[in-house]
Amino acid sequence: MNKTADETISIIEQGMMDVYDAEKSMMKGLEKAGKMFIPIKDMVRKIPQDLRNRLDIKVSAPVKKLRQQIERLLGQRLKIYPVKKATYVGKNISSEEMIAQIIDNHPDISLKLICQKLPLTRQHAIDTINVLISAGIILPRLNDKMNTFFTLKDPAFADSETIRARLKAHESIHSKEKEIVEFHDAYKSVGKGRNFVRIHRIRDALKWPENTFDAVLKSLMQNYTIELHGGDPSSMSEEEIIGSYKDEKGRLFLTISWR
Repeated sequence: MNKTADETISIIEQGMMDVYDAEKSMMKGLEKAGKMFIPIKDMVRKIPQDLRNRLDIKVSAPVKKLRQQIERLLGQRLKIYPVKKATYVGKNISSEEMIAQIIDNHPDISLKLICQKLPLTRQHAIDTINVLISAGIILPRLNDKMNTFFTLKDPAFADSETIRARLKAHESIHSKEKEIVEFHDAYKSVGKGRNFVRIHRIRDALKWPENTFDAVLKSLMQNYTIELHGGDPSSMSEEEIIGSYKDEKGRLFLTISWR
């Protein structure tokens, strides 16, 4: 009985080791090829034959089956990229990092060539490029034939950590801009053309967390976008007063006006 249990443990351990070795072989093959991704059948060939036999993986198998088999071998370092006409296995990095690395390796590369080099749909690639332009990571250039080419704004942006930090900062700025637009829309909607609008009504319309609302309001005030006004709260309910705004000095403000 103990022998059977030991054999079972040994089989499990061998299976886990095979999975680890398979991923290691694929990663090594990818690095040796100097590429970020390769077609799935080529990746399967990077796995030693005896290991493929133990894992029951055959290069001749349909791509759909290979994808299912390879998926269970992948850890955090590799990823499957299924596109319309092919399936690739490559480094598990974001599309932004991938495009930045391609542009770093091929300065002044055309949009068409970028799309050809990516295991992404054309629309996904274009959307990602637009994000990178908006974040100031890549710069577009047009020639006299209206073809678009790209370079990195800064060589440091070829580094994955730098790209992620830049994108995070850009996302934060974009989020703040969106909040300001939503705040202004609520101000106009609630105010219906009035210059002075009750703060609690804007708060009720947005239904944001208190901290988010107060942070946006303070930002607008500090940028001189809005002006806060006090007033007599005697005609207001307790809930309406709570929904207004108190600053750090305890001063109560009831309305705002957009400058």
